[in-house]
Amino acid sequence: MATKVLDKNEARLPFFGDKMSFVIGLDPLGLQNPSAQAYSYLLPGLNNVTGRIRNYSFYCWLLAEYAKRIKSSDPKEQKAFIRKAEYIIALIAAKSEILGISGSLYATHRLNENLAEFNLNTGTYNADGSTVGTYWQYDSGVFGQYYIGSLRQIGLIEEPINDKGQPMGIYRRTAKRENQKVSGEELATAFDKNISAPNKQLFFNCLEKGTIDHDQLIDLTPDFNMAQIRPDTEEAQLLLMLLLDVDEPLTVKEPPESMRNETLLHVLRFSKNHNKPVGSRLFTMYAYEVKGRHENATDACLSGWYYYQFNEYWQFSCTAIFNGLLDFLDELAGPGWKPVHELIQQASDTIIEILVNEGMQEATSATISSINTSAILPESELYSEIEAFQGIERVILGFLLIWKMHDENKENLIWLKDYTKKREIGGGNDVLSFYLGYDRYKNFSIKSFLDDFLLKRIIQRHQKVAYHKMGNGSQSTQKFIIEENYIRKIGNFGPGFTGPRVGNLIAFLQDLHLLDSSRQLTEYGELVLIENN
Repeated sequence: MATKVLDKNEARLPFFGDKMSFVIGLDPLGLQNPSAQAYSYLLPGLNNVTGRIRNYSFYCWLLAEYAKRIKSSDPKEQKAFIRKAEYIIALIAAKSEILGISGSLYATHRLNENLAEFNLNTGTYNADGSTVGTYWQYDSGVFGQYYIGSLRQIGLIEEPINDKGQPMGIYRRTAKRENQKVSGEELATAFDKNISAPNKQLFFNCLEKGTIDHDQLIDLTPDFNMAQIRPDTEEAQLLLMLLLDVDEPLTVKEPPESMRNETLLHVLRFSKNHNKPVGSRLFTMYAYEVKGRHENATDACLSGWYYYQFNEYWQFSCTAIFNGLLDFLDELAGPGWKPVHELIQQASDTIIEILVNEGMQEATSATISSINTSAILPESELYSEIEAFQGIERVILGFLLIWKMHDENKENLIWLKDYTKKREIGGGNDVLSFYLGYDRYKNFSIKSFLDDFLLKRIIQRHQKVAYHKMGNGSQSTQKFIIEENYIRKIGNFGPGFTGPRVGNLIAFLQDLHLLDSSRQLTEYGELVLIENN
């Protein structure tokens, strides 16, 4: 009698405990953290989900109004106040088809129900006080999940402490302090000036009543459109000053750093000098290509973006090899098992055979130092090729990228190491740690190098990272299982770059009219660039 083939984590034996579950997970080789450290240093006060800069002034205004109207130090009451206000903003965005506003997808669903009015209470909390299935699941709303960290870092809000020195779990806008260009108090006042008295009253009447209708949403839209800021207003001027201020205005540093300011200006320069729409990856690849140099001198900010993209190519190439190797395993064994040493041997033999046939190396006994890296495509082109291919071809392209990067960056490794060490970026698993020890491979045969890399930096590395992520839990991000030196594929993960926050900076510059809708420099943007050069 035929039996059903067991797949993935299926078992037909009883277990005294919970079954292990496998989840997608991110960063299967644990190589992305240095990139995150780099962009966090270079663009503080932003993150990859703070999509509209006007939210910075809106939250300062909302917290100021809470202090005037509610005056409660109960964190639950402040959360409820903020959540209802956010839901109103989401409904306004959905009604007027304003893009980039968190919660607007849920609001659109409510609009499609053809309701006469919208209940703000049921849209923000369920009857039992939970938030699953409301406009925003996270208990503290969009503010708590996306904005608190950035607004605190950039000096706009703070968390009071009680008489015991403990945080109260409630937030307020900051007051003006010495040497601070922009405070939360100033932004709140500037936002308030752009709200008409009738619309301000209407907003809080709806919030207090707990309902809002279609006509009221339309009335509120001009003043509460988070995607539009009039360039001639104090609010717009303060938001730009905020971005151009020192990185952490409330933190005493000597000398204070201004990487956010410098990144902003470099993005504007890139747009001007290249006369084309600027994109986050175009900018970071540019910093990599010029090796952190601006006007024939090493630039501290561009050097950071150079390191960021260098590490991005590294983690991308390794993940491409990981992904292609697992596809190759799938070709060889399907859902079955394969001896680990046979997988590595067949992969490296196939890679060498293809390299010889393509004229990339002269013989199977060639060493790493004999690789003709000048014949390898530039890194940006290899990236595109990796995206286009699968399986063993993707593995080969991943190794070509690794060899190309060493040749193109070996002269800069020492000073980059000094740069990152001084700024506490990177560490034992970043791109520099690999290439600073690369000389030990120069007399390796390519076969030995491939075997060593596939075993230690792909298979064993993924196991270590997956076990570390699992901890004491019951969810695993493993993409293969190894038992008795046999390996079986249970999933896969494709290569990709991290989001470096530059995309949101570009969106901020568009909101502030320094870049146009095509992401090209405006006359106002060029004026700001001239004034800050």
